[in-house]
Amino acid sequence: MRLHRTLPLLLLAMASLRAEAPSIQGTLPEDYLPSLRPLLKTAVERSPNTIMASIQLAQGEAVRYLDAAQLWPQVSGGANYAVSVESVSHGVGSTERGFFYNFGVNQSIFQWGAYKNNAVIGTLGVKIAERSYAEAYRLLATTIREQYMGLVTRKIALRNARFSQKIASEAVATLKAKLESGSASEADLQGVTIAFQQAELNGDRSAEDYAYAKRVFTRLVGIDDVDEDSVPLELGHPEYSASLTDAILTGFLADGVESTFQSEVYKMQVQQQDLAYSIAKVRLLPKINASANYQLFNQSTANSGFVSQVALQQENYSIAAYWSVFDGLATRGAKLSALANKRLFERIRKTYIDNTIDSISYMRHQIALSSRAMALSEVHNALIGAEVKRITEDLKLGYASPATVEQSTMNLYLTEVDVANARTDYFSRWSEFISLAGIDPAIANVSPRYVR
Repeated sequence: MRLHRTLPLLLLAMASLRAEAPSIQGTLPEDYLPSLRPLLKTAVERSPNTIMASIQLAQGEAVRYLDAAQLWPQVSGGANYAVSVESVSHGVGSTERGFFYNFGVNQSIFQWGAYKNNAVIGTLGVKIAERSYAEAYRLLATTIREQYMGLVTRKIALRNARFSQKIASEAVATLKAKLESGSASEADLQGVTIAFQQAELNGDRSAEDYAYAKRVFTRLVGIDDVDEDSVPLELGHPEYSASLTDAILTGFLADGVESTFQSEVYKMQVQQQDLAYSIAKVRLLPKINASANYQLFNQSTANSGFVSQVALQQENYSIAAYWSVFDGLATRGAKLSALANKRLFERIRKTYIDNTIDSISYMRHQIALSSRAMALSEVHNALIGAEVKRITEDLKLGYASPATVEQSTMNLYLTEVDVANARTDYFSRWSEFISLAGIDPAIANVSPRYVR
């Protein structure tokens, strides 16, 4: 009896633990780049991607009103002021002036659920637009992260190019001094000058590449400019956790693979086709409408010798049935179209789910490989850093020249580019993994109505 009472509580507790997503706090790029987090929030309102998604949402809202309009009474009315002159040959003439009006109400009574189903299709259309908005922002958030980290790596590359240009410039100055003293030839100077020109060209290319990347990024986010001080010259070191990655993957494959935003869009499109088929099935069945009309007008009768005028008021109430018996097989075509579209969206959804499972499983392995590549680049960077430190100490003791220190520093800078690229690759793959698994904290930036 005691086990019988505690077993449901135990199962409930296990279900709660399973439903709770693993904590990913401190693992995303914005945790290492503080200036990135406000940009993710700004993009919700100002990015062209989300603006277009919001316009599509507004279009869905408009269509929903149109689809639901048939459920409501249709009320119409009219009024006019008229002057009419009538006369009979050799008789009495008459002029009438008056204000005349009419009102009418029409309401469908029984349509076999067709109008209701059409309204539900419109409501599903709004939900599809909401999920599409959330999906658009999900993809946008990962793109913003990747491009912002790309700014960091390009800024490092620009620094390296300018430093290389500085070394080449100093080499030219040294060769010119040697040429004046007679210890170098014009050929030596020409070779160093060409190397300087190449370094200058590389620097200008890096500068333009960095400036272009900034323009693309500002347009993506929807801002005017990026504060130069907010783009650092390094990326922090992320800690890889195989157990956390496996836990996220397991939870997604168990509970989340069919509830992604895009999967829900396809599911609701299948529902829309079910409703479209239900509407098509009743196209040839009799329908019933009710109507009521009221109008005020004059009626004139002209006879020889006199003209009679009377004001008439009419009230009409009716319940009418209409039946379309044959529509040239259009109903059959509508049903076949709905069934075919349903099968199509079911197949698209199934393919999407299969591809998503393959993608996230592939991402899990790629994250591990990126972590290994990152570790190798960091080891190489540490070795070069130790070499720079040793040569700097030798310079103080007079065993090394400033040129040697500069060259070793350049080598260190090159390994820093490799480290930044390796960390960017890891962060990018991890962000995509988290985003696809449906636990990206950036989704909290959008309205909850888009994700429920």
